Amino acid sequence: MNQMTERDRDYLLNILDHCDRIESAIQRFGNNLDSFLEDADYRDVVNMNLFQIGEAVNQLSDEYREQTEDIPWHQMYGIRNIIAHAYVKVDDEIVWETATKDIPALKIRLEKELN
Repeated sequence: MNQMTERDRDYLLNILDHCDRIESAIQRFGNNLDSFLEDADYRDVVNMNLFQIGEAVNQLSDEYREQTEDIPWHQMYGIRNIIAHAYVKVDDEIVWETATKDIPALKIRLEKELN
């Protein structure tokens, strides 16, 4: 079992909340790439929540991230940077893959961490 501070726990709960918001957006707007590509509001919701996940990841303690190296913290912060600094160059298909494949897996992993 990994040791986490109360602060780390709060940020993990924050990340889970943003995972839930992405899942809710997928349920609301449709679970298909075409809907995602055609709807700017849909893309905005997913991008903003991925950005917030990256922000929260950056607040986790170095010790906790080192204990949980199997979680792709660096990539999560990396997508935050892409969204923040190169928004017009964001690859929507990669965002879609992240939202539909990586986020559900992350959610399962973090739920195990928190229990």
